[in-house]
Amino acid sequence: MADKTLARLTRLLGIVHYLERHGETEFAELAEHFGVSVKQIRADVETLWVSGLPGHQHNDLIDFNADLFDAGIADLTNGQGVSQVSFSPREAAALIGALSALTASGAAPEAAGSVLDKLRGAVGPVGLDVVADTAVNPQVRTTLEQGIETATAVTLDYVDAHDRRTERTVEPHRIVLIDAAAYVECWCRRAGDYRTLRLDRVAAATATESAQTHAPADSHGFALQPHYEATVTLARAARWAVEDMPGVSIATDGVADGDAGGDTVTATFGVANPAWTAGRLLAIGPDLRSVEPAVLRDEMATQARAVLDAQGQ
Repeated sequence: MADKTLARLTRLLGIVHYLERHGETEFAELAEHFGVSVKQIRADVETLWVSGLPGHQHNDLIDFNADLFDAGIADLTNGQGVSQVSFSPREAAALIGALSALTASGAAPEAAGSVLDKLRGAVGPVGLDVVADTAVNPQVRTTLEQGIETATAVTLDYVDAHDRRTERTVEPHRIVLIDAAAYVECWCRRAGDYRTLRLDRVAAATATESAQTHAPADSHGFALQPHYEATVTLARAARWAVEDMPGVSIATDGVADGDAGGDTVTATFGVANPAWTAGRLLAIGPDLRSVEPAVLRDEMATQARAVLDAQGQ
C-alpha cells in the first residue's frame, strides 16, 4: 500500500528528528518506531539523501554515513536543520490565531493551552486579537465529556440556528471540531436519529443516570452516515484533494493505492456532506476527468451556477 503524501512527509521529517536525538539507528528499529517495513525505511533514507536546500550541491543535501547504510544502519551526518522549525511573523500569527479559536471553541486538548502560551512567549505581541464567536460553556463540555466517558445520556437546553429553544436528551459519542466550531456527535432521543449539535448553542447540560442505548456512528461530520458513494477520476497532481475524504480508496491505473505510473488516479469515498464535497471538487475543476454519481455532478453544477450568477455571468 502506497503512502499518502502527508503521511510520508511527516515520517520523513520524523526520521531526521529521531536520528538527531538518538544517533545511529538500525533500520529495523526505525521501522518498528514508525510502523512501516524495513524496506520502506531504506527507501525513505534514500529519498532524504537526495533532499536538501536549493542548489542541490553536495553540501546542500541531507547526508548519511554510506558505510553504515550498507549495513542497515541510518547514521545522519548532516540534517540541514530541517527539524528546526521557525515561523515568519505572519505564520506565527496564523498559528496563534488558529490555536486561540480552537481553545475558545472548547474542542482543544489540554496541551493546546500550554502550546499557545509558549508560542505567545516566544513570538511576543503579533497584533492579533482573536475574538471567538464559537466559545463553549466549560460546564457544557465537561458534562458531555463525562457522559461520553460513563456512556450515559445528557439532557441539553439547546438553541438551534433559528433561535428555537428545545430540551433534548442525547447520548454523546464524540466531540469534534468543524470549521473552528466544536460539535457533539450523538444519538438524539427526541429526533430518534443521529445528530451533530454545535456546543456553543447549548445553553446548559445536565447529566443523567440513563445508560446509552446506541453505539457511535461509523462516520464523522455533519451527516454521520454517507448519503452515497462517489467515484472520482482526476489528475495525479490533484490527488491531495481526495486523500482526506472519509473512507477513501485510491487507485492508480487500476492498482489499489498504487503509486507508480499513469497521469490519473481514481478515488472512491463516501459522501456525507454533498455540498462540502462538491465545493472541494470544484476547487480542482481543471484536474477532474469524471465524477460519479450524477447527483454529485448536479450539486457541483448548482454551486458553479451560483458563482457565475453572483459574478453576473
